[in-house]
Amino acid sequence: MGAIIILVKLGFWQVERGAEKQHIEAQLELRARLPVQRLSALNASPVIDSYTGIKVSASLTPVADRYLLLDNQTFDGQVGYLAYQLMQTKDGQYVLLEVGFVSALASRQVLPDVDWLVSSSHYEGRLYQRQRNPLSYQLQIEEGKVARIQNLNLTELENLWHIELLPYLFQPQQADWPYAQPWQPVPLASTRHYGYAIQWFGLAIALLCLSLWAWIQFVVRNRDD
Repeated sequence: MGAIIILVKLGFWQVERGAEKQHIEAQLELRARLPVQRLSALNASPVIDSYTGIKVSASLTPVADRYLLLDNQTFDGQVGYLAYQLMQTKDGQYVLLEVGFVSALASRQVLPDVDWLVSSSHYEGRLYQRQRNPLSYQLQIEEGKVARIQNLNLTELENLWHIELLPYLFQPQQADWPYAQPWQPVPLASTRHYGYAIQWFGLAIALLCLSLWAWIQFVVRNRDD
């Protein structure tokens, strides 16, 4: 009986997660239809729970020698990195800009070349926030002219660079952008959670039926004795 209760609880937990993801998905659909807003206006507004999917425009200036390669990323079946570089807004605030996906080389001792941004420009794009992995969230930086990191920990980066970063990442949306830009704002869709819920409930029902069958067999045997 204890196992059945656990399976049912897991099913309801997945239902709750599915409902949360549905809310996020609906919010992303709405934001995709909204007009682009100035980043400076967004920064002047009250802090919101999630910035993911908000479309913005901004004039940004690259900060020299502040380049990151986020390790262990995949895109279209390839393994590589997500390249980020530090940018500064006209208001003097700092934000990480996602340059895009870069394939890894055969040797991990050699980092791939990236065409980093070198001049100020006006960008349109969207914002996102990476979800924290509770099992691994430390920066684990390998410093160099281009730093390789295992997790994008903004707090650790702020301490390392002695600056304050805006609490989101900027992904440019330019027609001629040279690098692929993966977009997976919801790591697991609501439908997947509901699918897992059905599996847990199905297992609970199967185990209940098996338990009832075993109980019936036990009663029959005892009655015959």
